[in-house]
Amino acid sequence: MLEIIGHVSNVAGALGGIVAAIGVIRLLAAKRRQEQLVEVSLVLTSTSQKFVLPLQLQRKDITRAELLGRLGMFVKGGQRFSLAALGSAQFLGNLNEVARGNKNELVLQVSEEEISQFKL
Repeated sequence: MLEIIGHVSNVAGALGGIVAAIGVIRLLAAKRRQEQLVEVSLVLTSTSQKFVLPLQLQRKDITRAELLGRLGMFVKGGQRFSLAALGSAQFLGNLNEVARGNKNELVLQVSEEEISQFKL
């Protein structure tokens, strides 16, 4: 009887170790994914010309507030900036897709007037 209990506990211990190892591997993969760099670019709606911003955010830092702060670093003359795309549902959806790891680039559609606010 004790021998059966010993075998069962050995099997349970081995299964527990396997489950723990899988959990650690998944955790490390998630951490690696959160540290990936995300490219941010502005695309002109009129010509589809793409301007890749000289900033890359780690996926874990990609929030609307962080993006606005980083974009503010590229505004001419320290002025405030305005981008219509930042208030759209499409932008928020794209931001969520990037944060989840489904996309590696955040693209903002901008007009000629809007892009003229930035030092690119």
